[in-house]
Amino acid sequence: MSAWLALVESEPAGATAAARATAADGAPAGWLAGWLREDEPTPGALRADPRVLDPGGAPALVSLVLAPPGVRLLFDDLAVQQARRHVLARPPFDAVTTLLRDASHFAGAITVARGLDERRLGDAPFARLFPARVLRVEAGVLGRVMPPVGPAIERYGSARPWPSGGFFGG
Repeated sequence: MSAWLALVESEPAGATAAARATAADGAPAGWLAGWLREDEPTPGALRADPRVLDPGGAPALVSLVLAPPGVRLLFDDLAVQQARRHVLARPPFDAVTTLLRDASHFAGAITVARGLDERRLGDAPFARLFPARVLRVEAGVLGRVMPPVGPAIERYGSARPWPSGGFFGG
């Protein structure tokens, strides 16, 4: 089963998990929504590690990095690889997943922080690739995911977002 994430304008019908999001200045930013399904649920949704979705998840501060429209960065680009290395080399955030449009291009990432880790979010590794939007997300969409065991950083199926589990897409 694939997982999809999207920041949408209004509460989505049929989402597996969804919660309101606000910008750093408190302005409404829409809804962060996630779906567990095989096909794209809404235009602009991106594939994510399914473990990040949790309808019982606590509120969080997130760094949402999205490739600008028309920009296609290969997932195997050295900048993406270095950002993944930085994720593994530092104390873990509550969750991190890359976001994909297809099997070979990096479309973005979401880094989830809670508590004292919120202070570190300004230095989220994927924010070095493209500008990040820091959003406060209410409870009900994002969970906590243990980081992958290092040092391997390779994806084990090119259609799966990193870190996505194990050798067989687990």
